[in-house]
Amino acid sequence: MRPQLTNIEAIQPYQLRLQFDDGTAGILDVSGLAGRGVFNAWDNDALFFRPYISETGSIAWNDDLDIDPLNAYLTIKGLSFEEWKQTQLVYATN
Repeated sequence: MRPQLTNIEAIQPYQLRLQFDDGTAGILDVSGLAGRGVFNAWDNDALFFRPYISETGSIAWNDDLDIDPLNAYLTIKGLSFEEWKQTQLVYATN
């Protein structure tokens, strides 16, 4: 089962505090995206400090700018997609 994002807060430039429905919480550093492509928009009118959870469950700032919540979850957990997928297969067989 995919974890669902339940809370998001921009706590300082390019750092987000995230919480998921399985109790996982942590800080996601997105500074590596800052200034690149569509992420240039973060610096306009302090947009970075206005994230929200979109209708699809992604981390969003507007209709054109979002981040995949599963990737954020895996980063916080320190897991690769393959490692996470294996844990999901174990749960599915139990």
